[in-house]
Amino acid sequence: MRSSSVLDAQIGRTIHVKDETVQHGGSFKFRGAVLGTRNAERGVVAAGAGNFPIAVGLAARTLGKPACLLMPNDVPAFKREQARQTGAEIKIAERSELTDYAQMEARKRGWRSLHAFEDIEMIVGSYTLGSEIAVTIQASSPASDAVVVACGGGGLAAGVALALRARAVPAAIYVVEPATHPRYARAREAGMPVRIDPTGDTMCDALRPRQMGSHAFEILERSNVQVCAVGDEHVHDASALLHGTCGIRVEPSGALAMAAVLAGVIGKEHSRVWVVACGGNVSAA
Repeated sequence: MRSSSVLDAQIGRTIHVKDETVQHGGSFKFRGAVLGTRNAERGVVAAGAGNFPIAVGLAARTLGKPACLLMPNDVPAFKREQARQTGAEIKIAERSELTDYAQMEARKRGWRSLHAFEDIEMIVGSYTLGSEIAVTIQASSPASDAVVVACGGGGLAAGVALALRARAVPAAIYVVEPATHPRYARAREAGMPVRIDPTGDTMCDALRPRQMGSHAFEILERSNVQVCAVGDEHVHDASALLHGTCGIRVEPSGALAMAAVLAGVIGKEHSRVWVVACGGNVSAA
């Protein structure tokens, strides 16, 4: 957990940052990837925008299993190189075809296809992160606390929310989406996950799924969370602020929760805010 008096002064309340950029593979994804890869009998296939395949490749290397990683053709070069360095086989495909391609590769090889947010191991991995936050919150009065977490497919938000509620932590939970990709907001309107047509692009490349996970939706709907949206204009400032005050080099997707704080969408009644910085796979440039 990271904090800074300079950050607190700029925001006007106490901010604690759960820094997952120091996790294996540079993001929270390793927590679930190592569980899912361990449960793969022969090998594992994983498709994603960057952090997930990087984590699976690293988990496979750690466990001595083969892996095939599918990444979109518009993936940042830094993330592609990080995946290559795991030693796994890398394949590139159109972003819209990744999931189908992964399933085809898995069937052809007789390996497991591990999904970034539909498979339960990924939510369990995020649960461990949420448990760490919950234990820290419970060490002092949590009455005015808020926990802020980004949402793509929803696996991270669901795991964190489940852990907080399982431990009876009453803190408000804010689930943040890019303004262009309101998957959870649309799912709430429909009463189930639905495929969306984004209203534009976002610099948060890891948060571009068109539909959130079914398990994640069910968990979040039972966890009394608030959903909010933030535009890219706040993400760059959030990244710079985290680096300048806490020394955390975070990618745009990993800064979205902090961007929600800067955008003023977190209620002023919360004097202490816990922000999840969920990934740091970005070049120094």
